[in-house]
Amino acid sequence: MTFFRSAIIFIALTALSGCGREPGVVDLSATETYQRLVGSTLPDLVFNRQCGILIHVRTEGVPNQKVIWRVTSSGTSMVDFTATLTPVSDTQTKVDLALSPGANGGEAYDGKQSYPRPAFNQPLRPAVEEQIAALLEGRAYDPERVPRGTDTVCNVQRAGLEAGIRFRVDDR
Repeated sequence: MTFFRSAIIFIALTALSGCGREPGVVDLSATETYQRLVGSTLPDLVFNRQCGILIHVRTEGVPNQKVIWRVTSSGTSMVDFTATLTPVSDTQTKVDLALSPGANGGEAYDGKQSYPRPAFNQPLRPAVEEQIAALLEGRAYDPERVPRGTDTVCNVQRAGLEAGIRFRVDDR
């Protein structure tokens, strides 16, 4: 009896694990993946993770290959996100995410960087991953799936923004 119970649990866990699917692979063609991503300026990410400075997101793309989101504030580049698309089959695409490098090494906004006027609460990667997943899965962005931001400067600026105080990236 214990053997059968163990076998059933093993089979169930194997089925739930995605049947060995490689991480980052979605059940969409490269064309559909590209269209869903290139058509978005990531509004839920911006709403949930923006600090106190006004930011703008501009989307660029190479059809069926790459989508780049460029984030600026007052004409200054703040961070870029790039989703590289690799067809796995006609109905599956691998999506690899890269964020621009940070000044102190690693990725920008990785939780180890310091910014006098940050654009986003850190760490940023999990929030970008959630926004991309929501777009590709056709569901709402879920802030509960993202670790709470830990950037003190950002939290102070965001509280100021919510109180009507606007900051610029070039404020001293």
